[in-house]
Amino acid sequence: MKGIDIEMVSENAVIAGGKPFTVGVKIHHHEGYHTYWQNPGIAGVPVKLEWKLPEGFSAGPIQWPHPEKSMMAIHPVHGFERDVMLLVEITPPAKLESTRVGLKATASWMACADGCYPGRKELSCEVTAGDAAKPDPILASAFEKARTELPKPLEGWKVEALSEIDAPEVKLRLIPAAGQIGQVKELYFFSSDGQISSDPPQRVTKFGDGFEITAERSAYGPKGQPKLPGVLMVTTAADGGQAFGTIEPAFPGGSAKVVQASPTPAAAKECDCEK
Repeated sequence: MKGIDIEMVSENAVIAGGKPFTVGVKIHHHEGYHTYWQNPGIAGVPVKLEWKLPEGFSAGPIQWPHPEKSMMAIHPVHGFERDVMLLVEITPPAKLESTRVGLKATASWMACADGCYPGRKELSCEVTAGDAAKPDPILASAFEKARTELPKPLEGWKVEALSEIDAPEVKLRLIPAAGQIGQVKELYFFSSDGQISSDPPQRVTKFGDGFEITAERSAYGPKGQPKLPGVLMVTTAADGGQAFGTIEPAFPGGSAKVVQASPTPAAAKECDCEK
């Protein structure tokens, strides 16, 4: 495949009736290539999966790893340059009719480097059906790593949306957890539903005990949304480490949500975020 290698694997070697299990779509990027996150930004197409499952089986949504800032030619985008595994929960029926179960999905994607190359491939894997579910020990570490890359709510941070619903500029106020403000070097917000694109650049300013992010609302994003869901990237001054936490503040008029996010890898210093 141009730009990537892609395959499907199951976390379980044995599945049991009615017991959900997880499959992973592993993506290896060839040097210089990237694929796209759920909201690619100003350009790009995210990975999509069209499932073909046995009767009674159902597939949940893609559980997206934290994104990266990347470039498609001159355009800043949201995607993946590192190798990733996209997790999907599969729920089998209560009664399994066969001892061998085949899972299939058609994956489609866009891989970009010097140019962009659409791709499509039929993915499949097989699992054994039994009385008790059993994980595949060979794949345990790969699935464990994939789960560490799923953003979780930020611990101790307070996040507030200052702008109105559908305002042309989106403003966020962020107050870090106690003792962390001095450790923050950079902040960046990845909008998961496309209310904010990847271009133009976001502006970050510091005030007393926190920060404000100002971003231009995307002309192509959804309208009338009461909340602003996404992933906040926190880069720390001490070691340049990054942490990613989900946030979903309500716009004024809704019930503002105080988020909690995974702790930053090293605690925070003066913000050099004037970008």
